[in-house]
Amino acid sequence: MMMSCGRNPDKSRVYLDKGIDYLYTSEIDEAIGFFNKAIKYDENNYEAYYYRGCAYSNNFNNEQAFHDWNKAIELKPDYADPYFNIGLIYRRQNDYSMACYYFKLAEKYGRQNMEDYVKFCDYYE
Repeated sequence: MMMSCGRNPDKSRVYLDKGIDYLYTSEIDEAIGFFNKAIKYDENNYEAYYYRGCAYSNNFNNEQAFHDWNKAIELKPDYADPYFNIGLIYRRQNDYSMACYYFKLAEKYGRQNMEDYVKFCDYYE
């Protein structure tokens, strides 16, 4: 019997997609489990880190969410969505200067409809 060892991006994608399905139905623990498997099969799967961060954020685990979103950014620096979500966390914490910093990065990397998020940023810089 042959075993699959090492990196397997196709298998990682299957687990990622299943995790996203669970995330959208608010089955957070199940989603995290599938994202963990996606990362196991491809440690460079930036989307798995991003979505796992979203799952952690939904469980109010901001520290782990920050960690995963920063890992997604490390793997793909022009990935706009993690910047946006980090900005949302800072805004909820009333740290508007940091929120604006991340919102502007999200806008720079192509996140759509950022006008309402950045329109007051000049005030906080």
